[in-house]
Amino acid sequence: MSADYDELSQWQDVLDEVMNGHEDGLTCPFCDKKSLEVDTDGPMISIKCKECGRWIEGQNAF
Repeated sequence: MSADYDELSQWQDVLDEVMNGHEDGLTCPFCDKKSLEVDTDGPMISIKCKECGRWIEGQNAF
């Protein structure tokens, strides 16, 4: 279970940026490439790295 929390904590800075309205030019916390694809349409948030394939998604808090 701790691995899940470790991975989530690595996404935290990116999630904070997205929640503050900054969706462009974000760097992947795993491969350090500026290749994140952000989708905030509807009630879900989806962030995926086009380079390494890591992703996270969840429900928008707003």
